[in-house]
Amino acid sequence: MKRMRTVLSACVLALVLNLLASSNAWSQRSNGSTFIQQFAGGTVLLATGDTIEGPLTLHRNEDVILVTQPNNTVSTLSAVAVQSFAVKGERLDRNRNQYDDFYDARMGYFYGSPYGGMTPRPRREKPDTSLVRVFRVYRWNRDNDYSDFKSPAFFEQLSSGPTVLLRRESLVQRAVSSPYGYGGYGGYGGYGYPYGVPRTMGYYTEIKDNFYLGTPAGAIISLRNPKKDLLAAFHQQAKQIEKYAKENQLDYTRARELAFIVNYANSLQSAPKQ
Repeated sequence: MKRMRTVLSACVLALVLNLLASSNAWSQRSNGSTFIQQFAGGTVLLATGDTIEGPLTLHRNEDVILVTQPNNTVSTLSAVAVQSFAVKGERLDRNRNQYDDFYDARMGYFYGSPYGGMTPRPRREKPDTSLVRVFRVYRWNRDNDYSDFKSPAFFEQLSSGPTVLLRRESLVQRAVSSPYGYGGYGGYGGYGYPYGVPRTMGYYTEIKDNFYLGTPAGAIISLRNPKKDLLAAFHQQAKQIEKYAKENQLDYTRARELAFIVNYANSLQSAPKQ
């Protein structure tokens, strides 16, 4: 019995060490992921009012862009030096399944809008890198609710104004569990995992959408829970917005549909106060 308790204690210790190692590996994967996007063409409006054009590389984590100009010189620009930029010709990314078209939403369209005869473009079944994407700069506290420090950052514009739906994309690592369920091939078998603990077979990367509202005053409202936080921002029109989304079967977590909801909300009032 004493020998059995010793063996069990050793197995439990091994399990704890394995879990700690997995946790550290996960932390390294999450913090070490770099998100870089390359575009065949870009037009950048600088903070000075000048404009430069050329192939553009966006470093998401650092909020830095690199623009290759006609003379082959490369301009490295942080968000503080930029007002906005537009890009197209994105290099295909295996992490992205769909390139949405936000042109209609940026023009103010929503289902039932009064604009004569305007209908949204159909959702694309295949990736389309010819679409133009627009990015703007807002001062942001990096989602640190307890900090008053705000620094310039790039946000993609998805809707029209005066209150604008914005997006920041990030890379997220997801674990792939064993297809055999829990604990490998039995108990504390060759893998050292007891029953009830899933085995991680590996990881895959996907792009996650993080949504925000940009107010006319330049403030950022985080939509951590898109439905709840959007209705709170437009609290006086919340019932109308809920009814509209339900009648048109719009999902608050889908970027294109959320953009239409924001456009509808804007049509009900000028903007939420911040």
